[in-house]
Amino acid sequence: MLPQVLGRYIEAHGGTILTGRQVVRLMIEGGRCVGVETATGEQFRARQAVVSTIHVKHLVDMAPAEAWGDAFLYGVESYKAGRAMFVAHYATTEPPLFAVAGGGTLPVVAAGVAQTPERQLRAEERFRAGLLNDDQSPLLVLTPSVGDPSRAPAGRHMVKVISYQPYDLRDGPERWDELKADVARKNLDELRRYAPNLSDDKILAADIRSPLDLERYNAHNWHGNCHGGDMGPSQADTLRPVPGYAQHRMPIPGLYQTGATTHPGGSVTGAPGRNAAQVLLMDLGRDWNAVIRPE
Repeated sequence: MLPQVLGRYIEAHGGTILTGRQVVRLMIEGGRCVGVETATGEQFRARQAVVSTIHVKHLVDMAPAEAWGDAFLYGVESYKAGRAMFVAHYATTEPPLFAVAGGGTLPVVAAGVAQTPERQLRAEERFRAGLLNDDQSPLLVLTPSVGDPSRAPAGRHMVKVISYQPYDLRDGPERWDELKADVARKNLDELRRYAPNLSDDKILAADIRSPLDLERYNAHNWHGNCHGGDMGPSQADTLRPVPGYAQHRMPIPGLYQTGATTHPGGSVTGAPGRNAAQVLLMDLGRDWNAVIRPE
């Protein structure tokens, strides 16, 4: 609902939202970004600035190399994808029920299966080697309908099982189309060690998405990472997206970058947008405090 509410707010204040239009080119005039062009040839000119959430790996392809400069291009070239996600969504008749101390079971909105340092280290080692981590893979299990029943029909639940797998398999990412069903089954078997009630007869439907599927679904999920890329120390704070360009101003005047490839990275925080808005308003000579003052 959050994007819908934000969209209604924008429209109520005179903004227009257009969807289904893939931006393929930045319009550069006099060395300045003055608009964007879509795959169908439509051009949209900006009155003051262009703000992008396009992944930096794709953004650099939308303008000539000389417009970016060598330092920025090198930073993007060395930008790391980080951990890719493997996700299975299940429509179920009941939530996973986890055993609790003292007896009994409990449904929860979010759970991480029991892990050991050895399992985590093995998962990281296999990930970096391009090998499947399908033996006791660490899992994140989300059942939002436990906390918000409106997320599913009455008496039903939605379960999301997440593991981390390499996008670049040793045989190439295309192998995911052959392997994803088996990986999902092994992840489900691992989950059932902790929530055995989630048997096959409790599952009404499934939607499985490998790292390759996630990238196909949304190009911003570059290499299967939905957080805009690796969030380790080398791509955090003043180094995100690349050194020297953490203040949301891009090498091309008039172009600003926000979204998951900027600080503090992906997840639903709104922080990248807020940070970029502060910078843009300052450059436009606007008072940030006056703009955000309640009406």
